[in-house]
Amino acid sequence: MAKRFIGIDLEGPEARVAVLTAGAGKIDVVLDKRSYDSPETAAAAIREMLGGKLSLGDRLITALPCRIGLFRRIRFPFREKNKIEAALPLELNAQLPVPLEEHLISFLPPRARENDYEVDAVVVNKLEVDELLRHFPEPEHNPRRIDLFPFALLPILAERDGILVYCRRLEVVVAMVYDGMIWDYRLLPGTSELKEEEVYDFIANQVSQLENAIGDEGLPLWVIGAGVTEQLLVMLYKTDRTILSPAEDVFGDDLSCEMAPAALLALAEMRGTKKAEPLNFRKGEFAARGQLEVFRTKIIVAALLFFFVLSCGALTMHLGYLQKIRTEKSLRQQMTQVFRQIMPANAKIVDVPIQLQTQLNGLQQQVQLFGLGGQGAAAVLQSMSSSIERNTRVDLDEFNYSNKEVRVSGNADSFDAVNQIAEKLGADRLFAGVEIVDAKLAADNNLVNFELQLKLHGGEE
Repeated sequence: MAKRFIGIDLEGPEARVAVLTAGAGKIDVVLDKRSYDSPETAAAAIREMLGGKLSLGDRLITALPCRIGLFRRIRFPFREKNKIEAALPLELNAQLPVPLEEHLISFLPPRARENDYEVDAVVVNKLEVDELLRHFPEPEHNPRRIDLFPFALLPILAERDGILVYCRRLEVVVAMVYDGMIWDYRLLPGTSELKEEEVYDFIANQVSQLENAIGDEGLPLWVIGAGVTEQLLVMLYKTDRTILSPAEDVFGDDLSCEMAPAALLALAEMRGTKKAEPLNFRKGEFAARGQLEVFRTKIIVAALLFFFVLSCGALTMHLGYLQKIRTEKSLRQQMTQVFRQIMPANAKIVDVPIQLQTQLNGLQQQVQLFGLGGQGAAAVLQSMSSSIERNTRVDLDEFNYSNKEVRVSGNADSFDAVNQIAEKLGADRLFAGVEIVDAKLAADNNLVNFELQLKLHGGEE
């Protein structure tokens, strides 16, 4: 299943949800909103908009309104995270009129300055976080991160300098994004009773002050939020300032001001990196439990079962190996006993299998020589010697024996002698047939060279 990045913006009686899913070369965007009148109905509405239960790969993020947080920019002579975590409470305790034990502290990665490091730190009351989590269907696991406006939108807006105008129904935030950070911001709370002209005057005034502080003018505006009305937009356009559509490469020009905060939250989570380390107030007693922890018991049982099966398998293999070793040892002992019985008493053991194979080859040669059933080479020679008359002179030059036939070549005194030899051998019960293959006078014309083929009984093909 594709990984989803989900941004949720809770404001007043409305829950706005943006679901971004990375596809093949594009990002699928689904936007939705529901009304609610209690935390329980808000949780049900969020679950409905997300299509049921969240999967393990889903990344859900939300953010607290700006008025909830207390912001301070502090300098340290070091940049190590553990040192900053230890020193921040001491610094903030001296600067804030609130008891820190009732609040959560989060900070952005330090920025190097000339002689030290600058850290943006925000403090939020624990009650606000607890109240926010009541609106979610799985508060123990989701949202995985709780940020704070306008800092939550910095990963998307930090690519260029500009001024964010974020109009909520109960507050207006004007924040300058400069040099890759929230350089400063101004807050107007309780705007529900204000008219568009009053909101516009506040925005124009704060934009001018922020630009004067850095000595720059004409910065573009990002205008977002459910509190942006058509009349307010018209008034802002008349200033001839450039009004940008945030993340236009992803959302185009169709992203409404109302749905922009939720959509930008989801996109910030998608594009975020571990090195950036944005604000996160899910810590301490409010730390999100990983969804895998729900299955911790099952995972442990499965791991133990796997270990048990693996151990049984290893034990079985080991026992089988030991059995094979015992069998091999027994066979070697038997081979040694056979060796002692077959080989000469003074024979030295070097390699029993090879020595026994050599002995077997020698026995096979002997069997081939003497044959089985009285048809060996020795038996053939004996029959030939008995069949040929003593007064017949014959000299044999070659004797080729196989289990099918015998070929004999030699010389005799005459052709009649060759015929007599063939006739005598043909009468022997050992031979199935005798054929004179060749018979001719020798070079001295005194002897006859001949070749006989003797077929053995049982040797015919």
